[in-house]
Amino acid sequence: MKMSCKIAICSTGSTPASIVDERFGRCAYFMIWDPETKAYAPLSNTSTESAHGAGTGAIQKLAENKVGLILSQRIGPKAFAVLEQADIKIFSGITGKTVAEALKSYEDGELQELLTPNN
Repeated sequence: MKMSCKIAICSTGSTPASIVDERFGRCAYFMIWDPETKAYAPLSNTSTESAHGAGTGAIQKLAENKVGLILSQRIGPKAFAVLEQADIKIFSGITGKTVAEALKSYEDGELQELLTPNN
């Protein structure tokens, strides 16, 4: 995985101190980490109210923001298939962490890559 890609972390809030949201498609925010600028940018998840396809709608926004990797605890089968097609990797193991802690866990190699949907 190239380290220059942006990382989206599913979050309950809009700061690095926010607790991660275990849900992908219905998380409140994606905190986008840019390894080049070493900065976070909050991206409000407008797909949370969708009756269907919240995950696939969220993926479109992430792709537009040039995200190549997602830290999320749970991904459903439809979202997983779209992420796979877009060549966006998913890592889990972030339960109970803040956004900043989840990123550090990823950088330290502590998270597992999700190879199948788990929601």
